[in-house]
Order: sequence, then C-alpha cells, then structure tokens
Amino acid sequence: MSGALYPRNRIASVLLKSGVPDCYRIVPARHMANPLGAVPADSRFCSRNAGYTVLYASPAFATAFIETVVRDRFARRRERQVALREITARAWVRISTRPETELTLLDLRGDGCARIGAPTDTVRARNHAAGRAFAKSIHAAHRDIDGLVYVSRLTEEEVYAVFDRGMARLEATGTGMLADQPDLPVVLERYGIELVR
Repeated sequence: MSGALYPRNRIASVLLKSGVPDCYRIVPARHMANPLGAVPADSRFCSRNAGYTVLYASPAFATAFIETVVRDRFARRRERQVALREITARAWVRISTRPETELTLLDLRGDGCARIGAPTDTVRARNHAAGRAFAKSIHAAHRDIDGLVYVSRLTEEEVYAVFDRGMARLEATGTGMLADQPDLPVVLERYGIELVR
C-alpha cells in the first residue's frame, strides 16, 4: 500500500490538532522506570519490523485493560479467568500531552475510514494486517502525522495510537501496580473475570 493511496487532500478532512486527554496504558511492571517507552512489536498499527514504534493508550481504564490483557481470549469460552500473575506482572500508567503542546492525529473514529478510502478492517478486524499496512503508509508518506485516534473494536471506546515521533510531547502523570489500580475491581466485575492463582 503506497502513500499515494492517501494523498493529503483526501486525509485533510480527518486530521486533528489535538492534545491527548488523560489516558491509561498497561505495561510490564519491569518498564515502570520508562513509562512512555515502546518497542517494535506486533500490534494493530505496527509490526516488529515496521521501523517505528507505537504507544497505545485509552481515556477509559477498562479499554486499556481489555485491549492489553484480555483481547479475544474469552471468545466462545465458558470460563472467564485470568491468572493473577498476569496482573501482578503489570503496571498502569496515566499519560497526557505536555502542557501547551498538541499532536497531529488522523481521526479514524466514526466514518473516518470511509471518508479517506481506507478499509474498515484497518480499525475493526481481529487480524491486524490492514491496520499495519495503513499505518506504515501514513507514517512514511505524512511525516507530520503523530498518530491515530480510533475506536476499540472490543469496547467501542477511544484509543490513541501515537507514533514514536510524537512521544516526546507526552508525559506520564501517574503510575502504579496494576493490582492496586482502584478501577480494576470494577472492570473485573463488569466483564465477569475471575482472577486465579
């Protein structure tokens, strides 16, 4: 997929100059000393060999938890269990943009994909191939775009995906162990999740 598929005149109507609101991300606890760190990894908008990294965060703690810890593991499953060690090995981070800064974000919420001619699989598919191809094209062809905002297919809540070039404008405003996060019991109850040793 070449950058020519998404020329500036097509994507201009879905570009935002915006700060990232208070958002949550969940990371391995060993990375708490670098709460804004990201490494090349397979995800919706990145792959291990993409040549860039993406930081994901959501204003809704529940979405950060479901997107990071749960994913699709309960599909067609009777039991809804998560090993306690998966919780104790992770930390939560609250982030936002630094004061008086903003990011240039491509808005893929609502009809964003339809407006620019991107496949809806970019944000809706369980398979991440379309999202990775789209993000790679945007990252290469539009160097001023710092990331994407889209709606989680799992919770229907917003998620911010910030490219590495935009991360310097983010700051961590709080951190803690996931097991101690005050909203965790509410999320576990809402989704009927049992923690098991």
